[in-house]
Order: sequence, then structure tokens, then C-alpha cells
Amino acid sequence: MNLNVAVIGPSDLVDKVVEVGSVFQELTMIPNPYLHEQDTLEVVARVREQADILLFTGPIPYQLALDSEPGLPMVHVQYSGTTLYKVLFDFYRTQLLEMDGEIRISVDVLLRHELEEQLDELGLVRRQIYVKPYSAGTRHEDLVAFHYELWSQGLVAATVTCVTSVYQQLVELGVPAFRVVPTQSSIRDVLNRALLEGKSLRLSSTQMAIGILNIDHFERVVKEAASDYEVQRKKIILQQILIDFGEETQSLINWTDSGEVSFITTRGIIEQVTRKFEQAPLLLEVMERLQWRASIGIGLGRTANEAEGKAREALLKAKAGGGGNCFLMMQDGQVYGPMGSELTLKYSARSEDPELISMAKKAGLSVGTLNRLISLCRRLDTRALTAAQLAEGFGITLRSARRIMAALEKYELATIVGEEQPVGRGRPRQIYALHIDGFF
Repeated sequence: MNLNVAVIGPSDLVDKVVEVGSVFQELTMIPNPYLHEQDTLEVVARVREQADILLFTGPIPYQLALDSEPGLPMVHVQYSGTTLYKVLFDFYRTQLLEMDGEIRISVDVLLRHELEEQLDELGLVRRQIYVKPYSAGTRHEDLVAFHYELWSQGLVAATVTCVTSVYQQLVELGVPAFRVVPTQSSIRDVLNRALLEGKSLRLSSTQMAIGILNIDHFERVVKEAASDYEVQRKKIILQQILIDFGEETQSLINWTDSGEVSFITTRGIIEQVTRKFEQAPLLLEVMERLQWRASIGIGLGRTANEAEGKAREALLKAKAGGGGNCFLMMQDGQVYGPMGSELTLKYSARSEDPELISMAKKAGLSVGTLNRLISLCRRLDTRALTAAQLAEGFGITLRSARRIMAALEKYELATIVGEEQPVGRGRPRQIYALHIDGFF
């Protein structure tokens, strides 16, 4: 089966990628041009259901999409220093520069050391180059202003940009502008990467997935039931739900005498059922129809033992703070949860960053908790939180959230900067500013 590759970028570059990609028999190219880079997320939202891989014609739309975490493999065409060769040829062809003249240009997105290497190889030692690399948060207007100010001050004779909208605006302003476009070899490289990503995707979709559904506080639920008949009726309903789920997902269901049921399937099916690890339809149906609180942990792994181990870890996270949640853990320690909530977070339970490890030890928290906190702040686009926001985002009790915030404050990883009054009655909520700037 072919892989559907959504090609996203300016129309002329999309056409170029589609043309080069036509010789890749295992790839089905789906052109999705935009008018402006700011339309990237809208295009991604439109194509994500029909695409297996997202391919961007440049690094900027790729970065914009990456920040939004679309849940699909993504690649982009590399803009290296070698792409400058054609631009230099255009300089001389248009007689903008003399062969022995000094090169005075402004360049965006490309890296200075790559530019310097290429110019050295060409023997162009007389040069004055101003470079503005792209970073998260850089706006279209910033790049236009960078080039225009240098040109208007007479510091550069020409401008070089990798961004189509910037090129168009500079031309409108009367600035000598040259646009860097990817070479055919760089396009072939990214198509080969897309093919490798696709093969990796196919392999990962066959990973084993084990889920464990546990009725929270089952013994207490049984004791508080009106009669044994009520418990038996609900067990029959649970069986019906799981039989339907097993048929839909082709899962092997394993029943136990306790309030726990496990199911075995593949990653690809779980990814499809949960809409790329965002929803938890099984948990929702169980809690709605039985009126029993339940938790689900799902683990992915190369073997049954590995997948079950991850499922147990995920179940512990789902039951933390009272239960009623669904978490998924991958073999590399990546965690998704609480699935089905408006604030499903993606974070790693591990870290090799010595600063983060030191910070976690200092506060008496796990590395996973700090990674989860960072993920929540990114999701909410803020570094100031209340304990109530933390409780909602983590799917834990308010008491547990306050304990985490108190630990962060005690060890100067958070500071109280204000308070807010909740709607209705209740004591004011303290607002904490987090001091973990290096991880945003």
C-alpha cells in the first residue's frame, strides 16, 4: 500500500516536489499549496486525516506545524548553503555584482557557517554578509524589516531570502531580492526520508499494544451496591462493551475475577481508535453506562512483557489522584494523557538532561512530573499556573496539585506572583510563576 504524502508550501515549490516525487512509486503525492506561511496550520488541519506523512517545502512551515504537534510524521526540504550557488549565479547574470567585486548581502534562514564554507570554496573572500537565522517566534515582518533596513542604509547591495512571502514583499518595496529555492537533489533527499519515515511507521503500527482496564476501588463498589444482582448486571454490561470493543479492534480480551480486564491488539489499531492517542472512547462508554469509575493504562512494546510493563506504568498514572483517566506509555517512555480530556499532554517519563534531573531531585519530584508540567505550560501557552489548572491538566486532585506547587515554591522553582478569585464562593487561588525557562 502506498504512503500518502501531503506536500505543503508555496504553489510553485509544491509543484516542484510533486514532479520530483512522481518517480517514487511507493509515495502518493497530495499537493496542498498555501498563499502565506501563516496558513500552514489551517492546511495541516485540513489534510491530517488523509495523510500518512507531512512534507514541507521549507523549514519555516515545518517549525510552525511542529509547535502544534499534529501527530503525524513530518519532514522538510533542507535549505543548505549549496542552495546559494544558483543565487550567486543570478547575481552575476543580472550584473548586480562584478566578478571581482565585494559581495554585500543579507540572508535569512540559512546558517552562517554553511554560507561561509560555500563562499570559501568559490574563492569569494571579499564579502560582507548579514545573517538572520530563523527561530521559533520569528515573524514574517521581522524578516522583511531585517532585509529592508540593511538595504535602505546602503549596507547591502542585495537581499537573499528563503521565505516566499518575504521575497514578494521585498520586491514590492523595490528591494533587489533573490529567493532561495531547494535543489532537485535536496528534494530527492527529503522524499527518501519520507519513504524511510513511512517504513518506520508501518513497522511501529504492528507493535504490540496491551491495555488494562481497572474498576477503581472495585471492592468498595461491590460492598456499596444495592445487591449482588446489580453487580452481576453491570458485569454483563461490561462484557458486552468489551466484546463490541474486541470485535471493532480485533483484540484478544483477557478476563479476571477481579475488577480488571486486559486486551491485546496492535499500535496501529489503538492509534486509529483513540484518534492518535487523544481520545478514550472505551473509558468514556464504561463510565457512562456502568456509572462506575474506571481507569485504563495502555502500553506499547516490541514484546508482550514490554507492552504489559508499560501498560502497568500507564495504569498507575491513570489511577493517580483518584483514577477515572486513561494514559498510554510507549516503549521509549513517551506518555500521552489524560486521554479524552481537553488537556491531553504528551511528555517523556525520562530525561538525560542533567539540569532537569538536578531540578527534579531538588524538588523531590520525578523527571516525568517536571516534563509533564513543561508540556502543560506549553499547551496553555503560559508559565504562570494555579493549583486548580495543574489539577485539571494532570487529572489529579486539587490537594495533590497544591502539594506539587508547594514543593516547587519551597525549592525556588516557582514563586507566588498573584491570586485570582474563583467564580462563586471559595478562597482565592494563588498564581505561581514557574522558573524553568530553559525548557521552553
